[in-house]
Amino acid sequence: MIYKIDGTIEQTISMKINEDLAFPDKIKINKAVLYSFNRKPREKVWKDGTGKVSRDWAFPNWMKIYDEDGNCGEGLVSPAVWQIFIPMMLQDETPRTNLEWRKLFYWKERAGAQFFGAMYQTEMLIYDLIAKKHEIPLHRMLGASRDWCDVYKGGGSVLRSDQELAEELLSIKEAGFRGTKFKIGIGDVERDVRRMELARKTLGDDFKIAVDGNQSWDAETCMRFVRAAHPYGIEWYEEPIQAQEMEEIKTFANMMKAENIEVPIAMGESAKSFDTFKSYIRSGVKVLQPVPFLYTLAESLRVMEYGRSQGCRITSGQGYLPGVLVGTLMKEGELIEFHKPNQDYVEDYYSVHSDLRDGRMYLPDIPGIPVRVNFEKLEKDGCLAGIQYFYR
Repeated sequence: MIYKIDGTIEQTISMKINEDLAFPDKIKINKAVLYSFNRKPREKVWKDGTGKVSRDWAFPNWMKIYDEDGNCGEGLVSPAVWQIFIPMMLQDETPRTNLEWRKLFYWKERAGAQFFGAMYQTEMLIYDLIAKKHEIPLHRMLGASRDWCDVYKGGGSVLRSDQELAEELLSIKEAGFRGTKFKIGIGDVERDVRRMELARKTLGDDFKIAVDGNQSWDAETCMRFVRAAHPYGIEWYEEPIQAQEMEEIKTFANMMKAENIEVPIAMGESAKSFDTFKSYIRSGVKVLQPVPFLYTLAESLRVMEYGRSQGCRITSGQGYLPGVLVGTLMKEGELIEFHKPNQDYVEDYYSVHSDLRDGRMYLPDIPGIPVRVNFEKLEKDGCLAGIQYFYR
């Protein structure tokens, strides 16, 4: 494939990349519109095991792209989408398939893993445009055989009192979810053990409860926690250790094995490559969690398939978009997370979204992505900060 840099210098693109989920439609866009949003105060301050404290929230940046026939694709975006990849598309005179665009994006920023999530998002815009052009739901175009996925809802800020934590987790169960996850790692181990016991007593023996350490501890501290908390039934222990410390993760896994403690380690939300997931498996990780930080959806699905072949469980996240869409491509019983601190605000500004029934999200029968944004409500509530236009 030939690409003209700055429209003049010809570059041959022949890199090996994932070529799954390729469609024949040639896409050439002539306009993009970016919607940005103001931050609004949260009702309650949110904190996990990291050093971050969240006192506000914002609807995610949103973009619409248009081809020469007026077909539109839309979705959530991060800054590199409109700073790097949309300008590439607007400056290129050649109509290209999504796979050709994928190759160009990957070739352009292959050394910058921090941009992989933006590549993923840009290709999702292209996918949405194609699906809407053909008037079919995007998940069906991508190969889904069903219109629902299994879900759970995460919450449980480390700043909540024990009573507030119990009330929040119980509200998740009463809303119809069959599993939850709460945060640990800010204080002493004994506090988190006590909260795990409280969660189990509040939710009952049949409710799935995972914990998320947000990479806050070392193997020895993690071991102190699971040694005391595992009798309460931990579905998985997510990111107990810094995501790149493979030897420390392996040490923790071996320590549990030596004491016959079975608490699955979950990793993957910080991973940006297939090989990182292979390293996790070699380190004793039993739950893989690919999210939209790999350069294409096809690579996420590749990770999932490989993980299953190695006996790993699969979960993922990102709620209404792209979470539930990806969930329809996963196996029954593999879970998508709805993150309570964000989704509870965002869902009020979707005029159409998936519906929860019996622990599953059922996607609407609409062309393209499974949501529609209520821009009028966003503007009325003072959320809309600005609209920016990009032209060929």
